[in-house]
Amino acid sequence: MKKFIYHKRNFFRNTYCVFIAVDMSTLADKTPDYVSRSGSQYFYAEEGVYRISSHWGRAATCKWRLQTDASNFRNGSKAGFAKWTHFYKDNEVEKLYFIQKSLFTQKYEYYHKDEPIYTPDYVLRTAGETRKILRQLKVITTETKWAKYIPHDDLEDLRAFLINGLITSNKTLQELKRAY
Repeated sequence: MKKFIYHKRNFFRNTYCVFIAVDMSTLADKTPDYVSRSGSQYFYAEEGVYRISSHWGRAATCKWRLQTDASNFRNGSKAGFAKWTHFYKDNEVEKLYFIQKSLFTQKYEYYHKDEPIYTPDYVLRTAGETRKILRQLKVITTETKWAKYIPHDDLEDLRAFLINGLITSNKTLQELKRAY
């Protein structure tokens, strides 16, 4: 099946993309090709699009994440670049997403099944199911009170078991806790 091609006239409709942070000075002398109602600025290039925005994550009908560190701020805004080939279709009903630990942030994040890093080891889920699992992973990785109800000798081993089960199987968190 041929991949749908995104460009400056359609990339902003129901898409998922991970933008890579760029230095604001890259766009200092440029005039934006488009400014959204919320103030985001877009600069079109042949190979992709630059975006300066104070809000990332959900943007209108899109899920756009910025891979960045704290050094790319200017008045709360950050700049990012994405190639046209890095935009993928998004919707709430298809199983398009999987969860993996980000090598960049060291946190669990969602990714699109069409990204090159996808392998069948990961379970694909709808956007809503993915959000639910991410909330559970945050509790597992940042809190400890949930663990007192599960017999265990090693908290890190228990965490690893639950995390692996959540991202590589369709078992619920309760099923995984009982199986431990």
